[in-house]
Amino acid sequence: MKIKYTVAASVVIQNENGTSLRSNCSCGYWIDHWLQFSDISSPSCSVKDCNELGLHGAHVTRPAHKDENMRDLSYIVPMCASHNSQKGSSFKSKLGVTFVWANIKKTCSNNYVIS
Repeated sequence: MKIKYTVAASVVIQNENGTSLRSNCSCGYWIDHWLQFSDISSPSCSVKDCNELGLHGAHVTRPAHKDENMRDLSYIVPMCASHNSQKGSSFKSKLGVTFVWANIKKTCSNNYVIS
């Protein structure tokens, strides 16, 4: 399983419900988790046609992913406050969005290698 991957095309992303109850990882806030593993320092909102800064780490899934096993996996992407507050909503992503796996047992462990 890759910790991060970047999409070349626009894809459907769905903002997850109930993620505010998830504890943050050792990175700090979820946007810090994304910054740590994405190697990108100035995130913009991942939603197509949005020009706001992506200051929130949003938990998203890819419900239309071609690999059925990947559809329910939770990833972090940067989002603006407005889009991040729309829990359960689906959006089209921008081109080139980097997805970082939200599984803190696999990502924030000192023994896991970024691929």
